[in-house]
Amino acid sequence: MNKLGYIFLFFLASISCDSENKKIEQSIYGIGSFKKLELNPINDSIMRIGMETFKLKCASCHTMEYKNSGPDLSDLLARRQPEWVMNYLLNHQEMLEKDSITIRINQKFETNCVVNLTDENEAFAILEYVRMYQIWLHEFNAK
Repeated sequence: MNKLGYIFLFFLASISCDSENKKIEQSIYGIGSFKKLELNPINDSIMRIGMETFKLKCASCHTMEYKNSGPDLSDLLARRQPEWVMNYLLNHQEMLEKDSITIRINQKFETNCVVNLTDENEAFAILEYVRMYQIWLHEFNAK
């Protein structure tokens, strides 16, 4: 094949690759409507709802102590912003496709997250539970 043929094949390959590319975003807040959360002291009753919701919808894949089929979440807020957590809980499918942090984490596990939260209150309750767990974990480790 001559030089012109190789250039033509390269051109076709680059066009087909460009149509497949997705915009990958990198943000400490993830992808979604939460850009800045103002967190108040933990509300115990909301935290308890979050704990029950976590057990019902998340605990089959996630734990707070060790890796399961999903990542260990014990120090999640030491690694991610609360806004990222809220955006993930409510918009995880788009984040699995477009958020660089989520894509990198997801590559380590065989299954995708299938959490089905559509209510901000439910997501916030889980965030409160994770916040409380973080406090408990730091107190436990300080002893």
